[in-house]
Amino acid sequence: MRASAALNFNGDANVLGTFDPNRREATIVGAGIAGLLAAYALDKKGYEVTLLEERARAGGLIQTQRTEYGIAEAAAHSLLATPTVVAFCRDLGVELAEIRPDARARFILRGGRLSKFPLRAGEALRAFTHAAFMRADRHAEPLNLETWGRKHLGDAALEYLLTPFVRGIYGVQPAELGVAAAFPELAVAPGQTLLGTMLHKALRRSAQNGHNGNGTNGARKQTKQRKRMVAPARGMGDVTAQLEQQLERRLGARFRRGVRVSDLPDAPNVLLATPAYAAAELLKTEAPELSRKLQAVEYTPIVSVTAFVERANFTRRLRGVGVLVPAPEKRSCLGVLFNSSAFAGRVFDEARHASFTILCGGTAQPRWVAATDEEIAAAVRAELMELLGIQGEPLQLVINRWPRAIPQYSVQLPDIWRCAQGSWCAAPGRILFGNYTGQVSLRGMIEQAMSW
Repeated sequence: MRASAALNFNGDANVLGTFDPNRREATIVGAGIAGLLAAYALDKKGYEVTLLEERARAGGLIQTQRTEYGIAEAAAHSLLATPTVVAFCRDLGVELAEIRPDARARFILRGGRLSKFPLRAGEALRAFTHAAFMRADRHAEPLNLETWGRKHLGDAALEYLLTPFVRGIYGVQPAELGVAAAFPELAVAPGQTLLGTMLHKALRRSAQNGHNGNGTNGARKQTKQRKRMVAPARGMGDVTAQLEQQLERRLGARFRRGVRVSDLPDAPNVLLATPAYAAAELLKTEAPELSRKLQAVEYTPIVSVTAFVERANFTRRLRGVGVLVPAPEKRSCLGVLFNSSAFAGRVFDEARHASFTILCGGTAQPRWVAATDEEIAAAVRAELMELLGIQGEPLQLVINRWPRAIPQYSVQLPDIWRCAQGSWCAAPGRILFGNYTGQVSLRGMIEQAMSW
């Protein structure tokens, strides 16, 4: 189950802990995206916020580099434009670019070729049969996604549907993800089938929409809104830059960078917006068991390489969002994003240049984080040529190495959430918030913070 706590605001959030409603001061440790969002939300709620960051710059992994040929993202590239996300960006002054209408295709690499359909006809039929007739067992142990996938979708769907999807998002294999932690909406009750569960949920949503007066058209409109993919026109770094500027203006001297926090602040409300391993260090004395558990949260190593290339070197038309690479294909990369195909403004001269982001590493190939620039460049050139048919040398490569990029939503993570709720976070004014506390996506974290 997801750990959640009401924060004495209008709405719930998947954070760990509650605020002390009688004290209107809050100290936030960490000014990555989680800390910036928390400070922004609490300041808007009237809290006197102090924000502490060890580094000279805020924003964490989310950065945008402007190069001679275009922009290069260090981590996140886009997000879903839910109504909350759109309103948040509008309030910040962040302009959003819509995905190009003719570039919505998503590909899977299969047999060395880009395919829009990950499963062959017979495999799709077997997946449907599994979903319709295989009933969930009673599991004494938490279920991982590999076991769930084999049961409810079959082997082919696991290899060419689930595996590339989770490798692309989390950089891990399905066996390393817990269903309850990463995809609680996929839980199937004992004795039920996946198809029956999905139909029941769809009917319940339809009934709720009808009860709320939305009707079928309203439900379709909301679904369409939720599924829109957007990217900040000036890059993802514009989100953190605008947050930083507004907080500098609002907090003044209470926004402190270059401050190393080695002990828990003495404050009525303390929110740790650091990675799990950094929170573990701060909690060693006050919550030793929780500290040990947080230290055990694994992070996935990722290398992100933005490649700027000449369009004259294309040997085929490339239009779409990107391609995911299943493990059986035995390639160096996890996937490739078609940056300039999907969104305008990713390159400065669209007639001549294009940009792609190649993602390498993950738990299956962690060696790429320690590879030299030359080794990474050679692998990128091979992937561009062999997967996408792009000849010649790239104009420029922008390499970002993240040894601890993404927290792993393992079967053990809900136990860590429960431990936090039952120990340090049980006292009002003690909160953990980050991409390991229930939402790994930027969209999810924005929605959490804005619901406070």
